[in-house]
Amino acid sequence: MMKIEFVEVAGFRGFRERIRFELPAGFAILTGHNGAGKSTVLDAIDFAVTGSINKYTIRNARGGGLEDHIWWVGTGEAKENFVSVGFVKDDGNRFTVTRTRRGLVDKARDNINLLCGGEDTRVSAETLMKTTLIRDESIVRLSVDQSEQARFEAVREAIGGLVGPDFAERTREILDAAVSTRDSQQRRLENLQVELGRALSSLTEARSLAEKSPDVAEAMKTLEDMTLSLPSEGGNDALRQIVADKKQRLAELERLVSGAFDLEPDLATIRSKEWNDDLSAKRTLLASAKDRLAAVQSSLSAAVRARDAERESDLFASHLAALVDHGSQLGLQDGHCPLCNAFRSKEEFEAAVSAARTKLAGRDAMLTQAELAVTEAERAVSAVREDINQTSAAEAALTMRSNQVLQAIRDIGRGFERLGFKANPEEPDLAQVALLDEQEEIARLERALFILEASGAADRVATWQNRVGGLRTTIDSESAKLADAERAVARAREIQAAAKTVANQISAEQFDTVMPLLQELYRRLRPHSEWREIESDFGGKVRGTLNFTVGDGRNVQFLFSSGQRRAAGLAFLLSIHLSRRWCEWRTLLLDDPVQHIDDYRALNLVEVLSAIRRTGRQVIVAVESRALADVLCHKLRSTSLELGRRFDLTMSTTGSGSVAEIQDIVPMPREILRPAQAS
Repeated sequence: MMKIEFVEVAGFRGFRERIRFELPAGFAILTGHNGAGKSTVLDAIDFAVTGSINKYTIRNARGGGLEDHIWWVGTGEAKENFVSVGFVKDDGNRFTVTRTRRGLVDKARDNINLLCGGEDTRVSAETLMKTTLIRDESIVRLSVDQSEQARFEAVREAIGGLVGPDFAERTREILDAAVSTRDSQQRRLENLQVELGRALSSLTEARSLAEKSPDVAEAMKTLEDMTLSLPSEGGNDALRQIVADKKQRLAELERLVSGAFDLEPDLATIRSKEWNDDLSAKRTLLASAKDRLAAVQSSLSAAVRARDAERESDLFASHLAALVDHGSQLGLQDGHCPLCNAFRSKEEFEAAVSAARTKLAGRDAMLTQAELAVTEAERAVSAVREDINQTSAAEAALTMRSNQVLQAIRDIGRGFERLGFKANPEEPDLAQVALLDEQEEIARLERALFILEASGAADRVATWQNRVGGLRTTIDSESAKLADAERAVARAREIQAAAKTVANQISAEQFDTVMPLLQELYRRLRPHSEWREIESDFGGKVRGTLNFTVGDGRNVQFLFSSGQRRAAGLAFLLSIHLSRRWCEWRTLLLDDPVQHIDDYRALNLVEVLSAIRRTGRQVIVAVESRALADVLCHKLRSTSLELGRRFDLTMSTTGSGSVAEIQDIVPMPREILRPAQAS
C-alpha cells in the first residue's frame, strides 16, 4: 500500500514560487479563501499523474486553452516550472512523479504504471484520478447525471481487477482488421467497375463510328476553314483532345453566361436611384444615432457621479444614525454624553439628538432619486445603442449586397478573359450570341473528327470487346471475394458482441460486491428524508447500463434536488473509490465537496470521512470554511503513526498562493475522559 508523502510545485497555476506540502499519513486539511491555492494543490497531483486537469471539459477557448493556463501566468515571472508528487509505501520504499514544461522526468512513467496497478494493468491514469479525486465540479456530472452506459463503464473500470481477462481490445482489433479488408476489397471492386464503365463507353463510341459514312474531303475542308490541321503525331487522338478541350471550355463559358443572366436584375437594382437613396438615408441615420449616443453617455456619466456622491454621503449618514440611536438609548451617564463624555444637561442632550435626526431626514429620498436618474440614463444609452445596431445592420446589409453583386460581375469578367472570350458580363444577351457561335464551331469540328476516325473504327470495336470481357470476368471474381469479406465482418461483430455480453454479465455479478457499500454510504449521507434506500438496475447485453432508483423504481436524476443529487453522487463516487481492489494507492482526495450541500449533509459527510479514515486511508480535503476545517480536524482523528495536518493558505502580495500557517493535529491523549467513580 502507498500514500502521498509530499506535493511540491513551482510556477504552477496559482503558485509562482516553489512551495512544498509535507503530507502526513493520516489526513491533511487545506483551507483558505477563494484563490488561495487549495484546489491548485490537488490539481498538481492530477497533473503529475495524468498530464492534464480533469475538471476542465473544455480544452480550447478564446484567450487560450488549458495548455496556456497550466503554468504561472500572473504578475512577474516564475523562476522554475514543475510539479512533483512523492509517494511512500508501507515498507518504506519511496518514488516520485515529476512533470515539467517538457513532460515527465526520469522514470515517472513506470511509477505511474505502479500507481495504476502494475505493468499488466488495463486501467489508465485518467481512470485512476477519476476514482481518487472527487471534485465539486464533477460530483453530479460523473455520477447521477451520467448516461446509464457511462455509469456502467465507470463501475466496470473501478472494479476492473475483479472481472478477469478483458477480450474487448482483441475483439476490436479483429473487427477493425475485418472491416479494413472489406473496405479495401470494396474499393478494388469499385475501381474495376469504373474502368468497365469507361471501356463500355469506348466500345459504344467505336461501334457508332463504324456505322458512319465517311467523307474525308469534307472533314479536311472543315479543319482548313477553322485554321486547324491534323496533327502529325497522335493523329485522331490529338484531334479528339482538341475537341474535348473546346467542350470543356464551352461548358465553363455556359456557366459564366448563365451567371451573368442571373445577376442582371440584381445589377439593375443596386444601380437604381431608390437603392442609393436608401443607402444614403441609412448612413445619415447612423451618424445621427452616434451623436445621440455621445450625448446620453455623457448624461449617464454625470448621473453615476451624482449617485456615487450620494452613496458616500449616505454611508456617512448611516454611521451617524447608528451613533445617534446608540447615544439616545444609553442616555446621559452621570450628566455626561455617552459618546463624547462632555457635560450636558438633559435638555441640551435631547436637543442635540433631535437636531442630528433632523439633519439625517431625507437622505433615503435623495439616494433613491439619484439611483432613478442612473437607471433612466442607462435605459437611454441602451435604446440609442439598439437604434445604432439596427441601423448599422441595415446599412451593412445594403453595402454587402452591392459588393457581392459587383464582385460576382468582376469574377465573371475575369473568367471571360481567362478563357479568351470577348464579351461584356454586363451584357449577357450579346455574350449569349457569341456563345452560340462557339457551339456551332465545335459541332462542325466533331463531325470532321467522326469522319476521320471511321476508317479505323472496326479494329477499335474488336479491341474494346476483348477488354470488356476480361474486366467482367475479373469483377465476378472480386465480387465473390467482397462477399467473403462481408461475412467475415459480420462474424467479427458477433464475436465482439458476445465478448461484451460476457464481460457485462461478469461486471453485473461483481457489482453485487459494491452495491452493499453504496447502500451503506447512501444511508449515512442521507440525501433524502423520505427515500432512505437506493437500489441499482442493470440492463443491456452488448452495451451495459446501470441506473439508480429509489422507492418503487423512481429515477434519482429527476426526483432529487441539486443538493440531494450531490449527496447521492458522493455516495456513488466514494463507493467507486473504496471498491478499487486493483489499486494500492490508499489516498482519497476531495476538492471542496460540500458546496451546494447544506450543513446537515455536510456533517454526515464528515462522519463518513471519519469512518473511511479509520480504515487506514489517507484523506486529503480542501475546504473554504474554516469552521468545517476545524470539524474535520477533530473528527478525522490522528494517531501516533498517522498524524494529521492543517494548512491555512492565503494569497501573498504578489498574487501567488502561500502557506499562512501549518498546524499538526496531534492524537488525543489517552484516557483523557475517565468514567465517574461511584463514591
